Amino acid sequence: MADKKPLLIFPKPGVAAREPRPSGRSDIHLPDYERQKERIGRRWQTLKDSFEKEAVSLSLKPEGFFTEYIVVFEIADSIDEFYKAIAKIPGMFFLKELLEEFDPDDDFYKGEHKSYPGRIFVSMVNKKSIDEIIRLWDIFDKDRDAAFDSGLAKFKDLFKKLNKVRHYSVEDRLADTGMPQYLEEIREMGQEKVRFEVEFAYPASQERRDRAFEEFQALIAEVGGEIISASKVDLRAIRYFACLADAPISVFEELTNQTNVRFLKASHVLYFRPPGQAKVSKESNETIELDTEFKADEPFGDPLVAVFDGLPLENHELLQGRIIVDDPDEFASKYIAGSRIHGTAVASTICHGDLNGEKQSLVRPIYARPLMHYNGFGHEEFPQDRLLIDLLHSAIVRMVKGNHQVPALAKRVKVVNLSLGDSFRPFRKEMSSWAKLLDWAAYEFNLLFIVSAGNFGEQIEFTIDPAEFKNPISEEGKKSFLDQMLRQDFNRKILSPAESINSLTVGALNKDAAEIDPNHAMFFARIDLTAEHGYLAPYSRFGWGMNGAVKPDILMPGGRAFLRRRPGDRSEDHVNLMFEPGGYKEPPGILVASPGSSGEINHVSHQFGTTFSAAQTTHLAGNLMEILLQLNQESSIDQQIDESFFPVLVKALIAHGADLGESYSLFRELIHEFPSVDPKQIRARTAAYTGYGEVNAPRVLYCTAHRVTLIGVGKLFWEDKENAHEFKFPLPVSVSSQVIPKTLVTTLAWFTPCNVWSNKYRIAHLYLSNFKNNEDLTMEEGMYDFRKTSKGTLQHQVYSGDRADTFIEDGFLIVKVNCRKDASDSEIKAWRRINYGLAVTLEIPESVEVDIYEEIKTAIQTQVRAKQ
Repeated sequence: MADKKPLLIFPKPGVAAREPRPSGRSDIHLPDYERQKERIGRRWQTLKDSFEKEAVSLSLKPEGFFTEYIVVFEIADSIDEFYKAIAKIPGMFFLKELLEEFDPDDDFYKGEHKSYPGRIFVSMVNKKSIDEIIRLWDIFDKDRDAAFDSGLAKFKDLFKKLNKVRHYSVEDRLADTGMPQYLEEIREMGQEKVRFEVEFAYPASQERRDRAFEEFQALIAEVGGEIISASKVDLRAIRYFACLADAPISVFEELTNQTNVRFLKASHVLYFRPPGQAKVSKESNETIELDTEFKADEPFGDPLVAVFDGLPLENHELLQGRIIVDDPDEFASKYIAGSRIHGTAVASTICHGDLNGEKQSLVRPIYARPLMHYNGFGHEEFPQDRLLIDLLHSAIVRMVKGNHQVPALAKRVKVVNLSLGDSFRPFRKEMSSWAKLLDWAAYEFNLLFIVSAGNFGEQIEFTIDPAEFKNPISEEGKKSFLDQMLRQDFNRKILSPAESINSLTVGALNKDAAEIDPNHAMFFARIDLTAEHGYLAPYSRFGWGMNGAVKPDILMPGGRAFLRRRPGDRSEDHVNLMFEPGGYKEPPGILVASPGSSGEINHVSHQFGTTFSAAQTTHLAGNLMEILLQLNQESSIDQQIDESFFPVLVKALIAHGADLGESYSLFRELIHEFPSVDPKQIRARTAAYTGYGEVNAPRVLYCTAHRVTLIGVGKLFWEDKENAHEFKFPLPVSVSSQVIPKTLVTTLAWFTPCNVWSNKYRIAHLYLSNFKNNEDLTMEEGMYDFRKTSKGTLQHQVYSGDRADTFIEDGFLIVKVNCRKDASDSEIKAWRRINYGLAVTLEIPESVEVDIYEEIKTAIQTQVRAKQ
């Protein structure tokens, strides 16, 4: 094994002006002026009349109370910052903006009559604001070139691009919420009442929010329903205003705008949703006793890592002294012996990793805050009498800031593991409140949330000759299964809150460190449908994220899951496959601590799921922070990295080790055959399934003589003239003019403030300059699409080349970090500067007999002395 050498730290960067980003051009066909007047003109008065009619039907008082309602604008293409124009109209305020793909018609289309991208603007209006819009339309109707009042010019763009304008319907309030499926589950269980979450529009004033709440309370009481819990979180940053309510299941029979149930049409309601939920079953948790004595140093110091999950078994032999449990809600009183399964398994994985693997236990305890309790019916779940956002917000603030009852309990925590997801909220196009809260908290409290992508547990229909479905399955069969899995992408979207743009989202590889005997009887019916120790796990969900950002970000081993044919399946041209629940005595799987059926404290079990790929990532994060602390001890004061940069630097470093490796060519080959994928988009599409690929931990933990990693940090702001930083990476003269393979890896990570009104959402956009064909080192882009990697808050690029470059002594590769504003927010007076973390690696083959590490280290030391 190559000698392990410590990571190197960049000297402080120089300042510069940012490199401009190219702007795109629209090729969407719009109707001409006369046609648009014909299409839209009469709709404004029709809209006004229909709302006034509905106002009477919803009125709770003889004189009527209906003063505000929600309107939907469907437009082709986009109108930047339209919410600013809406703010100029009295009585009108913006609610949200959504991306949409519209079917073409004779008036609106892209290219040769293809579907076109557009936006949906949703706003609250009243009679006065509708009258003002009609006034503006009348001006446009008479003269398309007429000037509008200051700040209202964007309404002219609206009139040109508007496809439809309509009122917000019951169907809108249920779209992509999971509510219909949830209601069906309630009916199947025979329950007469249903509990659900109501998310309201967020009026600017408290008085208007109070009135909206009171109106809804009166409307739901009409059908025998009631409000159970109102949100205690008034969080303007994410515009969250909600409550939990109960109502008879019978009132949900008609889920269209034709319903006579008035609360379903309540004017201030944005959504009806199932309560935030992440049930974890304990039905089949087989455990075995630890066969050897576990040995690891006693933990010490303040926690740097936290886990929000179920309640762990804190006196388990693998966890004693290693977790600090904070249970202010007294969820422990609702657990029984043997039911603390999920929290114990996750805490074990964070502390030790896969117990079958090479152990490098965390040297510090972890802070554990339970968010779930045992429900008495075989599941751990979130409390059903409290809004999830309230619970999570309270947990975060209590940990890092404290409240009027207690001081901050773990204010040094930098990384939080969240291996939970809402099965009713696959990410389609709109950010969930859960994801918005994590994005806000990441920036506000400087926390890296490591989130699981979510598990897919539904039946899988695999087209194969049933006679061929047996162990060992052929390589062609494995390839066919992966192909069919990738084509199911719409049904496998990541689960909320995995779309969080500031979080590190982790998908799973069908991989673990266990050894198995393929001749064991248990494998006669359980089939391994992926290549040995590789490929995307059949239970892992995939992306995209917000605005096409790479999600999941990375893949980590989540345990091998074998599938079996559903009992009684008699299909002749395919097999119907099912997952068995995790929790086995025998491998494969991630080996974790687990309570025995009677609460034994020395048992373990084998598990699989993205739960454990995320927890293994958090384990790596904990070890990385110890390396950074050690680097600080060994560095001069000028070279030390302040702990406030640890969250973004750890985020960058983990992704820095990601690579698709040998799987890349297979994924490209399969995706190339997808009929809907343009050949130019294959690289971009690959990232939707794999993110940046599997993380190779040794690549980010240390350097070698042939692989050198430099890390750097900084703060940038978009409005400064000096809104870019330049780092100098020394080029090793020892390989100058040699024709040898060279790999350059660059990774940049940051947390952004977010504007929930804007579909751009991300306010701070940091980006690296493209190294393709740079003047210092001849490199070509590898497996990642440069534009796609710039969509989120984590940019990762791998370049390669083997040309002979002549490096001048004291020459450097300039690594430029740029900062620009993406979405704006008129309410933001002054955001603080944006922290970022940077990692850059240069690697050459081990067969080349030079030591580039010592050469680059010496050059870095020279830079540092020159700056002193």
